[in-house]
Amino acid sequence: MEKTLIRGYAHELLDAAPDAMIIADACGKIIYANQHTEVLFGYFGGELIGKQIEMLLPERFRIAHPDLRVSYAHNPRLRPMGENVELYALHRNGSEFRVEIRLSSGPVVAERPGQADELFEARERAQGTLNSIGDAVISTDPAGNVSYLNPVAEKLTGWSRADATGRPLQEILTIINDRESEHMLTLQSALVEIGAASASASGILTRRDGTEFAVEHSAAPMQDDGGSIIGVVMVFRDVSAARAITQKLAYAAHHDALTGLPNRLLLEFRLTQALALARRHNRAIAVLFLDLDGFKLINDSLGHPVGDCLLLSVARLLQRCVRSGDTVSRFGGDEFVVLLSEISRPADAVVFAQKILDALRMPHTIHEHSLLVTASIGIGLFPYDGNDPQTLLRNADDAMFDAKRPGGNSYQLWSRSGKYQ
Repeated sequence: MEKTLIRGYAHELLDAAPDAMIIADACGKIIYANQHTEVLFGYFGGELIGKQIEMLLPERFRIAHPDLRVSYAHNPRLRPMGENVELYALHRNGSEFRVEIRLSSGPVVAERPGQADELFEARERAQGTLNSIGDAVISTDPAGNVSYLNPVAEKLTGWSRADATGRPLQEILTIINDRESEHMLTLQSALVEIGAASASASGILTRRDGTEFAVEHSAAPMQDDGGSIIGVVMVFRDVSAARAITQKLAYAAHHDALTGLPNRLLLEFRLTQALALARRHNRAIAVLFLDLDGFKLINDSLGHPVGDCLLLSVARLLQRCVRSGDTVSRFGGDEFVVLLSEISRPADAVVFAQKILDALRMPHTIHEHSLLVTASIGIGLFPYDGNDPQTLLRNADDAMFDAKRPGGNSYQLWSRSGKYQ
Protein backbone atom coordinates (compact mmCIF):
# COMPACT_ATOMS: atom_id res chain seq x y z
CA MET A 1 0.00 0.00 0.00
CA GLU A 2 2.67 2.50 1.02
CA LYS A 3 4.71 1.81 -2.12
CA THR A 4 1.63 2.61 -4.21
CA LEU A 5 1.17 5.89 -2.33
CA ILE A 6 4.82 6.82 -2.69
CA ARG A 7 4.68 6.03 -6.39
CA GLY A 8 2.00 8.63 -6.85
CA TYR A 9 4.31 11.38 -5.61
CA ALA A 10 7.97 10.50 -6.01
CA HIS A 11 8.40 7.00 -7.40
CA GLU A 12 9.47 8.31 -10.80
CA LEU A 13 11.93 10.73 -9.18
CA LEU A 14 13.58 8.03 -7.10
CA ASP A 15 13.65 5.48 -9.93
CA ALA A 16 15.44 8.00 -12.16
CA ALA A 17 18.28 8.37 -9.62
CA PRO A 18 21.50 6.67 -10.75
CA ASP A 19 21.98 5.21 -7.26
CA ALA A 20 20.13 2.55 -5.32
CA MET A 21 17.49 4.26 -3.13
CA ILE A 22 15.78 2.60 -0.16
CA ILE A 23 13.19 3.96 2.27
CA ALA A 24 12.73 2.14 5.59
CA ASP A 25 10.51 2.91 8.56
CA ALA A 26 11.81 3.46 12.09
CA CYS A 27 11.84 -0.30 12.70
CA GLY A 28 14.05 -0.95 9.69
CA LYS A 29 11.28 -2.41 7.50
CA ILE A 30 11.77 -1.59 3.83
CA ILE A 31 8.78 0.26 2.40
CA TYR A 32 10.32 1.36 -0.89
CA ALA A 33 13.24 0.29 -3.12
CA ASN A 34 13.88 1.81 -6.53
CA GLN A 35 14.78 -0.10 -9.68
CA HIS A 36 18.53 0.35 -9.21
CA THR A 37 18.25 -1.29 -5.79
CA GLU A 38 16.52 -4.32 -7.26
CA VAL A 39 19.20 -4.70 -9.95
CA LEU A 40 22.05 -4.16 -7.48
CA PHE A 41 20.85 -6.69 -4.92
CA GLY A 42 19.04 -9.17 -7.18
CA TYR A 43 15.53 -8.79 -5.72
CA PHE A 44 12.77 -8.00 -8.22
CA GLY A 45 9.04 -7.44 -8.34
CA GLY A 46 8.79 -5.80 -4.95
CA GLU A 47 10.41 -8.71 -3.08
CA LEU A 48 12.24 -6.34 -0.75
CA ILE A 49 9.10 -4.60 0.52
CA GLY A 50 8.43 -5.57 4.13
CA LYS A 51 11.88 -7.07 4.64
CA GLN A 52 14.36 -5.77 7.22
CA ILE A 53 17.02 -3.51 5.73
CA GLU A 54 19.74 -5.38 7.63
CA MET A 55 19.27 -8.37 5.32
CA LEU A 56 21.17 -6.40 2.66
CA LEU A 57 24.30 -6.35 4.82
CA PRO A 58 26.69 -9.20 5.73
CA GLU A 59 26.34 -10.43 9.32
CA ARG A 60 29.41 -8.55 10.58
CA PHE A 61 27.89 -5.18 9.64
CA ARG A 62 24.45 -5.72 11.20
CA ILE A 63 25.32 -5.11 14.86
CA ALA A 64 25.90 -1.35 14.72
CA HIS A 65 23.39 -0.61 11.98
CA PRO A 66 20.15 -0.76 14.05
CA ASP A 67 21.56 1.75 16.56
CA LEU A 68 22.38 4.17 13.77
CA ARG A 69 18.96 3.70 12.21
CA VAL A 70 17.04 4.19 15.44
CA SER A 71 19.07 7.24 16.48
CA TYR A 72 18.46 8.92 13.15
CA ALA A 73 14.78 8.18 13.28
CA HIS A 74 14.30 9.74 16.72
CA ASN A 75 16.93 12.46 17.07
CA PRO A 76 16.16 15.46 14.80
CA ARG A 77 19.56 17.02 15.57
CA LEU A 78 21.25 14.23 13.61
CA ARG A 79 19.29 14.85 10.40
CA PRO A 80 20.46 14.88 7.66
CA MET A 81 23.51 12.67 8.05
CA GLY A 82 25.44 14.14 5.10
CA GLU A 83 28.29 11.65 5.34
CA ASN A 84 29.05 8.53 3.28
CA VAL A 85 30.15 5.23 4.80
CA GLU A 86 31.96 2.48 2.89
CA LEU A 87 31.16 -1.14 3.70
CA TYR A 88 30.19 -4.44 2.08
CA ALA A 89 26.68 -5.27 0.91
CA LEU A 90 25.12 -8.71 0.44
CA HIS A 91 23.64 -9.84 -2.88
CA ARG A 92 20.74 -12.26 -2.99
CA ASN A 93 23.08 -14.97 -4.30
CA GLY A 94 25.30 -14.61 -1.20
CA SER A 95 28.14 -12.71 -2.84
CA GLU A 96 29.51 -9.55 -1.22
CA PHE A 97 30.44 -6.28 -2.91
CA ARG A 98 31.66 -2.87 -1.77
CA VAL A 99 29.17 -0.01 -1.54
CA GLU A 100 29.10 3.55 -0.28
CA ILE A 101 25.97 4.33 1.75
CA ARG A 102 24.46 7.51 3.07
CA LEU A 103 22.06 7.32 6.02
CA SER A 104 19.48 10.10 6.29
CA SER A 105 16.03 10.66 7.70
CA GLY A 106 12.94 12.48 6.57
CA PRO A 107 10.35 14.12 8.79
CA VAL A 108 9.03 12.04 11.68
CA VAL A 109 5.29 11.72 11.12
CA ALA A 110 2.90 10.78 13.89
CA GLU A 111 0.67 7.76 13.47
CA ARG A 112 -2.68 8.67 11.90
CA PRO A 113 -5.51 6.27 11.05
CA GLY A 114 -7.09 6.26 7.60
CA GLN A 115 -5.93 6.31 3.97
CA ALA A 116 -5.71 10.11 3.81
CA ASP A 117 -3.30 10.12 6.70
CA GLU A 118 -1.31 7.29 5.14
CA LEU A 119 -1.11 9.36 1.99
CA PHE A 120 0.15 12.34 3.99
CA GLU A 121 2.77 10.19 5.71
CA ALA A 122 3.95 8.72 2.38
CA ARG A 123 4.20 12.20 0.89
CA GLU A 124 6.23 13.45 3.86
CA ARG A 125 8.50 10.43 3.79
CA ALA A 126 9.16 10.75 0.05
CA GLN A 127 9.73 14.49 0.37
CA GLY A 128 12.23 13.95 3.17
CA THR A 129 14.07 11.36 1.10
CA LEU A 130 14.36 13.63 -1.95
CA ASN A 131 15.57 16.49 0.23
CA SER A 132 18.28 14.42 1.89
CA ILE A 133 19.78 12.35 -0.94
CA GLY A 134 23.21 13.23 -2.31
CA ASP A 135 22.05 13.65 -5.92
CA ALA A 136 20.40 16.71 -7.41
CA VAL A 137 16.79 16.22 -8.54
CA ILE A 138 14.70 18.51 -10.75
CA SER A 139 11.21 17.76 -12.06
CA THR A 140 8.98 19.56 -14.55
CA ASP A 141 5.34 19.79 -15.52
CA PRO A 142 4.13 18.52 -18.94
CA ALA A 143 5.11 21.84 -20.57
CA GLY A 144 8.71 21.48 -19.41
CA ASN A 145 8.54 24.14 -16.68
CA VAL A 146 10.28 23.41 -13.39
CA SER A 147 8.01 22.16 -10.61
CA TYR A 148 10.54 20.92 -8.02
CA LEU A 149 14.20 21.21 -7.01
CA ASN A 150 15.74 19.44 -4.06
CA PRO A 151 18.41 21.24 -1.96
CA VAL A 152 21.31 19.65 -3.86
CA ALA A 153 19.85 20.85 -7.16
CA GLU A 154 19.52 24.34 -5.71
CA LYS A 155 23.19 24.29 -4.72
CA LEU A 156 24.50 22.93 -8.01
CA THR A 157 22.41 25.11 -10.33
CA GLY A 158 22.51 28.27 -8.20
CA TRP A 159 18.71 28.59 -8.46
CA SER A 160 16.43 28.54 -5.43
CA ARG A 161 13.23 26.54 -5.66
CA ALA A 162 11.19 29.74 -5.42
CA ASP A 163 13.05 31.42 -8.31
CA ALA A 164 13.17 28.33 -10.51
CA THR A 165 9.57 27.13 -10.18
CA GLY A 166 7.59 27.84 -13.33
CA ARG A 167 10.64 28.63 -15.48
CA PRO A 168 11.61 26.46 -18.52
CA LEU A 169 13.90 23.60 -17.61
CA GLN A 170 16.49 24.66 -20.23
CA GLU A 171 16.86 27.99 -18.44
CA ILE A 172 17.56 26.37 -15.08
CA LEU A 173 19.57 23.34 -16.20
CA THR A 174 22.03 24.10 -19.01
CA ILE A 175 24.15 21.06 -19.78
CA ILE A 176 26.53 20.52 -22.69
CA ASN A 177 26.87 16.83 -23.45
CA ASP A 178 30.39 15.44 -23.73
CA ARG A 179 29.45 13.32 -26.72
CA GLU A 180 27.23 15.75 -28.60
CA SER A 181 29.03 19.03 -27.81
CA GLU A 182 25.72 20.85 -27.88
CA HIS A 183 23.07 22.04 -25.45
CA MET A 184 20.83 19.25 -24.24
CA LEU A 185 17.13 19.58 -24.99
CA THR A 186 16.30 17.90 -21.70
CA LEU A 187 12.54 17.68 -22.04
CA GLN A 188 12.58 16.25 -25.55
CA SER A 189 15.49 13.93 -24.71
CA ALA A 190 13.61 12.41 -21.79
CA LEU A 191 10.45 11.87 -23.83
CA VAL A 192 12.16 9.96 -26.64
CA GLU A 193 11.37 6.63 -25.01
CA ILE A 194 8.27 6.93 -22.88
CA GLY A 195 8.44 5.17 -19.56
CA ALA A 196 12.14 4.35 -19.60
CA ALA A 197 14.88 6.40 -17.98
CA SER A 198 17.59 7.52 -20.36
CA ALA A 199 21.06 6.09 -19.93
CA SER A 200 23.35 8.06 -17.68
CA ALA A 201 25.49 10.56 -19.60
CA SER A 202 28.19 13.07 -18.72
CA GLY A 203 28.52 16.73 -19.57
CA ILE A 204 29.31 20.23 -18.39
CA LEU A 205 26.74 22.13 -16.31
CA THR A 206 26.67 25.93 -16.30
CA ARG A 207 25.48 27.42 -13.00
CA ARG A 208 23.39 30.54 -12.70
CA ASP A 209 26.54 32.58 -11.96
CA GLY A 210 28.29 31.28 -15.10
CA THR A 211 30.70 28.83 -13.45
CA GLU A 212 31.00 25.38 -15.02
CA PHE A 213 31.73 21.89 -13.71
CA ALA A 214 31.41 18.28 -14.84
CA VAL A 215 28.25 16.32 -14.07
CA GLU A 216 26.69 12.94 -14.72
CA HIS A 217 22.98 13.11 -15.49
CA SER A 218 19.97 11.08 -16.51
CA ALA A 219 16.41 11.94 -17.47
CA ALA A 220 13.12 10.09 -17.44
CA PRO A 221 9.49 10.94 -18.23
CA MET A 222 6.91 10.75 -15.43
CA GLN A 223 3.47 9.23 -16.10
CA ASP A 224 0.25 9.12 -14.16
CA ASP A 225 -1.76 5.94 -13.59
CA GLY A 226 -3.42 6.40 -17.00
CA GLY A 227 -0.09 6.55 -18.82
CA SER A 228 -0.25 10.26 -19.60
CA ILE A 229 2.94 12.29 -19.41
CA ILE A 230 2.90 14.53 -16.35
CA GLY A 231 6.46 15.81 -16.56
CA VAL A 232 10.12 14.95 -16.65
CA VAL A 233 12.61 14.25 -13.87
CA MET A 234 16.33 15.03 -14.16
CA VAL A 235 18.86 13.54 -11.74
CA PHE A 236 22.46 14.75 -11.79
CA ARG A 237 25.60 14.90 -9.64
CA ASP A 238 28.85 16.84 -9.51
CA VAL A 239 31.69 14.59 -10.75
CA SER A 240 34.34 17.26 -11.26
CA ALA A 241 36.51 15.99 -8.39
CA ALA A 242 36.25 12.37 -9.55
CA ARG A 243 36.98 13.40 -13.13
CA ALA A 244 40.05 15.37 -12.06
CA ILE A 245 41.38 12.33 -10.18
CA THR A 246 40.72 10.11 -13.20
CA GLN A 247 42.56 12.50 -15.49
CA LYS A 248 45.53 12.63 -13.12
CA LEU A 249 45.67 8.84 -12.93
CA ALA A 250 45.42 8.55 -16.72
CA TYR A 251 48.21 11.09 -17.14
CA ALA A 252 50.41 9.31 -14.60
CA ALA A 253 49.85 5.99 -16.38
CA HIS A 254 51.11 7.38 -19.69
CA HIS A 255 53.83 9.86 -18.66
CA ASP A 256 57.20 9.68 -16.97
CA ALA A 257 57.02 10.97 -13.40
CA LEU A 258 60.35 12.85 -13.55
CA THR A 259 60.32 14.52 -16.97
CA GLY A 260 56.62 14.54 -17.81
CA LEU A 261 57.46 13.00 -21.19
CA PRO A 262 55.36 10.20 -22.69
CA ASN A 263 56.43 6.86 -21.24
CA ARG A 264 56.98 3.57 -23.06
CA LEU A 265 53.26 2.72 -23.07
CA LEU A 266 52.22 6.00 -24.69
CA LEU A 267 55.17 5.87 -27.10
CA GLU A 268 54.10 2.45 -28.41
CA PHE A 269 50.53 3.71 -28.82
CA ARG A 270 51.68 6.76 -30.81
CA LEU A 271 54.10 4.64 -32.84
CA THR A 272 51.25 2.31 -33.76
CA GLN A 273 49.18 5.28 -34.94
CA ALA A 274 52.13 6.75 -36.85
CA LEU A 275 52.70 3.45 -38.66
CA ALA A 276 49.05 3.28 -39.71
CA LEU A 277 49.17 6.82 -41.13
CA ALA A 278 52.52 6.17 -42.84
CA ARG A 279 51.08 3.14 -44.63
CA ARG A 280 48.02 5.08 -45.71
CA HIS A 281 50.00 8.03 -47.10
CA ASN A 282 53.00 6.03 -48.29
CA ARG A 283 55.39 7.95 -46.06
CA ALA A 284 58.39 6.99 -43.94
CA ILE A 285 58.84 7.39 -40.20
CA ALA A 286 61.94 7.17 -38.03
CA VAL A 287 62.68 5.99 -34.51
CA LEU A 288 65.75 7.46 -32.82
CA PHE A 289 66.87 5.42 -29.79
CA LEU A 290 69.13 7.60 -27.62
CA ASP A 291 71.29 6.62 -24.66
CA LEU A 292 73.39 9.14 -22.68
CA ASP A 293 77.13 8.39 -22.61
CA GLY A 294 78.73 8.20 -19.16
CA PHE A 295 75.55 9.09 -17.29
CA LYS A 296 76.21 6.46 -14.61
CA LEU A 297 79.45 8.21 -13.67
CA ILE A 298 77.63 11.52 -13.17
CA ASN A 299 74.95 9.80 -11.12
CA ASP A 300 77.46 7.98 -8.92
CA SER A 301 79.83 10.91 -8.38
CA LEU A 302 77.35 13.79 -7.94
CA GLY A 303 74.29 11.92 -6.65
CA HIS A 304 70.88 11.04 -7.98
CA PRO A 305 69.32 14.50 -7.43
CA VAL A 306 71.89 16.01 -9.82
CA GLY A 307 71.38 13.09 -12.21
CA ASP A 308 67.62 13.64 -12.18
CA CYS A 309 68.07 17.34 -12.94
CA LEU A 310 70.37 16.45 -15.83
CA LEU A 311 67.79 14.05 -17.25
CA LEU A 312 65.16 16.78 -16.99
CA SER A 313 67.46 19.23 -18.79
CA VAL A 314 68.16 16.72 -21.59
CA ALA A 315 64.43 16.05 -21.94
CA ARG A 316 63.74 19.76 -22.50
CA LEU A 317 66.62 19.98 -24.99
CA LEU A 318 65.27 17.05 -27.01
CA GLN A 319 61.83 18.65 -27.18
CA ARG A 320 63.39 21.78 -28.66
CA CYS A 321 65.17 19.75 -31.33
CA VAL A 322 62.07 18.16 -32.89
CA ARG A 323 58.84 19.31 -34.53
CA SER A 324 55.56 19.81 -32.68
CA GLY A 325 54.05 16.68 -34.22
CA ASP A 326 56.94 14.43 -33.16
CA THR A 327 57.18 12.55 -29.85
CA VAL A 328 60.01 12.60 -27.33
CA SER A 329 59.69 9.76 -24.82
CA ARG A 330 61.69 8.69 -21.80
CA PHE A 331 62.11 4.98 -22.38
CA GLY A 332 63.70 4.28 -19.01
CA GLY A 333 66.81 5.24 -17.01
CA ASP A 334 68.95 7.46 -19.24
CA GLU A 335 67.33 6.20 -22.47
CA PHE A 336 65.12 8.37 -24.64
CA VAL A 337 63.24 7.63 -27.86
CA VAL A 338 62.35 10.23 -30.48
CA LEU A 339 59.55 9.37 -32.91
CA LEU A 340 59.70 11.35 -36.15
CA SER A 341 56.14 10.79 -37.33
CA GLU A 342 56.70 11.78 -40.97
CA ILE A 343 59.90 12.15 -42.95
CA SER A 344 60.35 12.49 -46.68
CA ARG A 345 63.52 10.39 -46.97
CA PRO A 346 65.89 8.44 -44.69
CA ALA A 347 68.43 11.26 -44.76
CA ASP A 348 65.97 13.42 -42.78
CA ALA A 349 66.42 11.12 -39.76
CA VAL A 350 70.18 11.63 -39.97
CA VAL A 351 69.67 15.40 -39.99
CA PHE A 352 67.65 15.21 -36.76
CA ALA A 353 70.17 12.87 -35.11
CA GLN A 354 73.04 15.22 -35.91
CA LYS A 355 70.98 18.18 -34.67
CA ILE A 356 70.55 16.44 -31.31
CA LEU A 357 74.26 15.60 -31.04
CA ASP A 358 75.18 19.23 -31.82
CA ALA A 359 72.73 20.56 -29.22
CA LEU A 360 74.17 18.26 -26.55
CA ARG A 361 77.57 19.92 -26.93
CA MET A 362 76.28 22.83 -24.87
CA PRO A 363 76.90 22.39 -21.11
CA HIS A 364 74.01 21.85 -18.69
CA THR A 365 74.07 24.02 -15.59
CA ILE A 366 72.86 21.85 -12.69
CA HIS A 367 73.10 23.60 -9.30
CA GLU A 368 76.74 24.70 -9.07
CA HIS A 369 77.89 22.18 -11.70
CA SER A 370 78.46 22.74 -15.42
CA LEU A 371 77.97 19.31 -16.99
CA LEU A 372 78.73 18.06 -20.49
CA VAL A 373 76.97 14.94 -21.69
CA THR A 374 76.99 13.17 -25.07
CA ALA A 375 74.70 10.54 -26.53
CA SER A 376 74.69 7.48 -28.75
CA ILE A 377 71.77 7.32 -31.19
CA GLY A 378 70.43 4.33 -33.12
CA ILE A 379 68.05 4.94 -36.02
CA GLY A 380 65.29 2.59 -37.19
CA LEU A 381 63.30 3.44 -40.33
CA PHE A 382 59.89 2.37 -41.56
CA PRO A 383 59.34 0.67 -43.97
CA TYR A 384 62.97 -0.48 -44.26
CA ASP A 385 63.78 -1.68 -40.73
CA GLY A 386 60.49 -3.01 -39.39
CA ASN A 387 56.72 -2.92 -39.83
CA ASP A 388 55.60 -2.94 -36.19
CA PRO A 389 56.52 -0.94 -33.06
CA GLN A 390 58.42 -3.73 -31.32
CA THR A 391 60.64 -4.53 -34.32
CA LEU A 392 61.43 -0.88 -35.03
CA LEU A 393 62.32 -0.18 -31.40
CA ARG A 394 64.44 -3.33 -31.11
CA ASN A 395 66.38 -2.57 -34.26
CA ALA A 396 66.91 1.08 -33.28
CA ASP A 397 68.17 -0.15 -29.90
CA ASP A 398 70.61 -2.49 -31.63
CA ALA A 399 71.86 0.38 -33.78
CA MET A 400 72.35 2.51 -30.68
CA PHE A 401 74.69 -0.09 -29.14
CA ASP A 402 76.68 -0.13 -32.36
CA ALA A 403 76.98 3.68 -32.20
CA LYS A 404 78.26 3.42 -28.62
CA ARG A 405 81.11 0.98 -29.41
CA PRO A 406 83.64 3.53 -30.80
CA GLY A 407 83.09 5.71 -27.73
CA GLY A 408 79.64 7.19 -28.28
CA ASN A 409 78.68 10.69 -29.36
CA SER A 410 77.55 9.37 -32.74
CA TYR A 411 74.59 7.84 -34.58
CA GLN A 412 74.08 4.66 -36.58
CA LEU A 413 71.41 3.44 -38.96
CA TRP A 414 70.11 -0.12 -38.83
CA SER A 415 69.63 -2.10 -42.05
CA ARG A 416 67.63 -5.25 -42.72
CA SER A 417 70.80 -7.08 -43.69
CA GLY A 418 72.36 -6.33 -40.32
CA LYS A 419 74.97 -4.00 -41.80
CA TYR A 420 75.23 -0.41 -40.69
CA GLN A 421 75.49 2.48 -43.11
